Amino acid sequence: MSVFRRHILSLGLALFSGASLAGESPVSLNAQPVTLCDPPQQCAQIGSLRILGFLSIPPRSINGLRIGSLSGLAWDDDEELLYALSDHGALIALRPIFRNDRLVDVRFAHAVALIDPMTKKPVKWRRSDSEGLDVVNGRNGKRGDTELIVSFEREPRIARYRPDGTFIADVPLPEVLRDPKHYRGGNKMLESVCLHPREGVLTAPEEPLENEPAPRLYRRDGASWRIPPGRGGIVALECLADGNVLVLERDFDMTQLRTIITLRRLNLQKDNLPNSLLTADTVAAFDSTQGLRLDNFEGFARHRGNRFFLVSDENGVFLQHTFLLYVEMVGH
Repeated sequence: MSVFRRHILSLGLALFSGASLAGESPVSLNAQPVTLCDPPQQCAQIGSLRILGFLSIPPRSINGLRIGSLSGLAWDDDEELLYALSDHGALIALRPIFRNDRLVDVRFAHAVALIDPMTKKPVKWRRSDSEGLDVVNGRNGKRGDTELIVSFEREPRIARYRPDGTFIADVPLPEVLRDPKHYRGGNKMLESVCLHPREGVLTAPEEPLENEPAPRLYRRDGASWRIPPGRGGIVALECLADGNVLVLERDFDMTQLRTIITLRRLNLQKDNLPNSLLTADTVAAFDSTQGLRLDNFEGFARHRGNRFFLVSDENGVFLQHTFLLYVEMVGH
């Protein structure tokens, strides 16, 4: 992204972040239903995922804020809000609309800029590459106590935020994850984060660290578990109540213009000691060469039960799309 574009975006975020979050009526995003394939009956279920809604959100700016480049998702059950995180430091609250348990629309509720504790202003430049998202206190039956956990690339870190963008605190990380020199590139850092019911905050670099042959799942104290190599980089994590961890992986082959999005489940139980090799099974693999309408899916979040949202990051490119996919995991 150009320096000029980042500057304009940060100004828009700064203006918009002062808006009140209370009493706002959801705004239509003119989301349009689309089909994953044609005819849709042929892809009603991919692997263990049953398709329950697929929307395309057209490019749009609201109060100077562009709704797009969405890299992270988190569901707040108490507030009934789907938080989406842009990779430019914007936290966007959405209200999904359901009919007969299927996703039929999504509306904009509000948005704020994430505040940089160093400048007391919206994050910008290298410190604005926010990628991973999870919610704290989002399912405790109380309203008004939500916190969000955000992971960053470029300057790798994890931080806690309030829904209004206020910085709370950094999440302590081991030196191996704090030093950018340990990663395979500025865009290969902490793309994902989730809050595990037993292990606490977990994260995984998009690609294995330098000198690591395979990916690892890291705890904030530096303990880690080895992950069986998959297909593509790790772009999202979702920690489940049973201790398992869902991993979203993305692989894009430029030579074939082929996109493969894979969802795998890691078995992380009490007897899986740090440095052990976790077992993994594939929940679903979406392959664009099989006639599927795919894009750069990077965000993933559990809704309720075994139902989940996925969102794509269109990178601000007119040839790509912001897709919101709603699925149910069956047979697990």
